[in-house]
Amino acid sequence: MRLRQIEVFRAVMLTGTVSEAARLLHVSQPVVTRVLQHAEASLGFRLFDRQRGRLQPTPEAQALYGDVERLYGEIERVRRVSESLRHKGAGRLRVAATPSLANPLLVPAVRRFCARHPETQVQVLTHHTNEIVAALLANQIDVGFAFSPPRHEAISSVPVATGRMLLAVPRAQPLPAGGKRGVVPIRKVLERPFIGYDDDSSLGLLVRQTLARHALEPHSTLEVQTYSLALALVDAGLGLTLLDQYTALSANPANVALHDVQPELGFEIQMLRASHRGASSLVDDMHAQFAAAAQALDATLSHRLEAPAAQFEATTRQAP
Repeated sequence: MRLRQIEVFRAVMLTGTVSEAARLLHVSQPVVTRVLQHAEASLGFRLFDRQRGRLQPTPEAQALYGDVERLYGEIERVRRVSESLRHKGAGRLRVAATPSLANPLLVPAVRRFCARHPETQVQVLTHHTNEIVAALLANQIDVGFAFSPPRHEAISSVPVATGRMLLAVPRAQPLPAGGKRGVVPIRKVLERPFIGYDDDSSLGLLVRQTLARHALEPHSTLEVQTYSLALALVDAGLGLTLLDQYTALSANPANVALHDVQPELGFEIQMLRASHRGASSLVDDMHAQFAAAAQALDATLSHRLEAPAAQFEATTRQAP
């Protein structure tokens, strides 16, 4: 089907009559009738049956309509972007972040960005790290944010923020006192129900490798793939877990206590983009707003940490 045929087909699907479709498209009724006839001839099947003065879509037409509406969504987005470019020079930005970065950092970053670029069309997505890389290579997004992503020869990465892992504990199940040193052995902490991670992200690997290096096997009956879900389970009192500080800082203080981990388990958040495409001013500003959002949340960390800290003890044996 040609674009004009698709346009007429959609108008008839929306209105149900040739006359209303013609009015919607600002053309004459014979034009609509002729385009529909050409479309049916090229397709080799009928799109509509006339019943009591209205055009009833055939099953084939119903099957086509979902894809037509999705296509029109993309066409409308192109129209808005072109209008924005013509009038304001604002353009469009497509940005993605991993699910755990979405609420604590991407949302405030987008809010800051939109306040500075009110006419820019912003598409906001959540993807896992490998999906962000694939989307960048396929030119489906312009910029992505992820925890310590693996290196890729066609993807350039720039550090945006740093952080560390924290222990999140249900408020109703407080840690034992840490004594004079203000620490509690994490081996003792992990005797409680622990929410584990069934994922291959850099932070999931960091947690699993650290536990294995210290010969720790938590009592874990719950496993999740996102840190935001792990936090929700802690909030519900179903166990404790290790979280990145940005997800942890979004916790409700009334339900979740946050404790430092010693020695520090650090990580980086990086901005990703395709190396063969130059960064636009919009990408640069999203980078700046994301970094500012991370810095603002990081500034609250010292006020949220509670005693005692959870300490990994010196390794006495290597995990097999």
